[in-house]
Amino acid sequence: MEVEYDDSGWQGRTKQQSGAEETHEDNPQKTIQECLEKFLTPDYIMEPGIFTQLKRYFQSGGSPEEVISMLSENYKAVAQMANLLAEWLILAGVKVTEVQAMVENHLKEMILKSFDPKKADTIFTEEGETPDWLTEMIDHYTWRSLIYRLAEEYPDCLMLNFTIKLISDAGFQSEITSISTAAQQIEVFSRVLKTSIVKFLNNPDDVHGAIQECARMVCHGQHTYVYSQVLIQVLSQEQKGGFNMKRLSQEIIKYALQKYF
Repeated sequence: MEVEYDDSGWQGRTKQQSGAEETHEDNPQKTIQECLEKFLTPDYIMEPGIFTQLKRYFQSGGSPEEVISMLSENYKAVAQMANLLAEWLILAGVKVTEVQAMVENHLKEMILKSFDPKKADTIFTEEGETPDWLTEMIDHYTWRSLIYRLAEEYPDCLMLNFTIKLISDAGFQSEITSISTAAQQIEVFSRVLKTSIVKFLNNPDDVHGAIQECARMVCHGQHTYVYSQVLIQVLSQEQKGGFNMKRLSQEIIKYALQKYF
């Protein structure tokens, strides 16, 4: 099923949320209580939304002394201690790359265990736009691979689907090997399909393997099959390379018949 994430869509969600927040601002005590509950969270001062919550808190008449006390008392410095331990390991002779791998692998395990798709979807309503840290994450393969795994497990998570589109927009569509992940969005699927077709055309030594890979993706569902076959049929009308596309179409039909009939 196609899921679109244009700017107006996310802005629409944000505006609805902001309207709800404005309703809460009519009740200053309720707003203050909501903010205080967040300030009680360990290391909340490190959260990206801290400035937004502080603004709400002070606009509702919150006490500066109280918020300073709460944030400082609940500051556990988990991230800073992790950095300190990493520096100690490096000083002890462990390679920087090994230390980095330790930290990243542990973080990945923690995220996989505690990931909450509902909370993840609130990132956009709280931030109002794509967070800078998210765009920085997709520059690194370690975190892209994590997004792929999470998207497989939580296919309905809007934040993950949006991030998959960001990854595809950044030119990493060849990494999206999961058919179910790619099939969530027509734009992403189109890019992955293009990569698969190019591989088929440019690898004469492994034509069979390229055909099987492409056929598996095309036959993922009825919508992917119809869309892909129509596209391949159009390409088969081209004078240059059209016969190759006709062969690919026939091989896909053969694969579908063997698998489903």
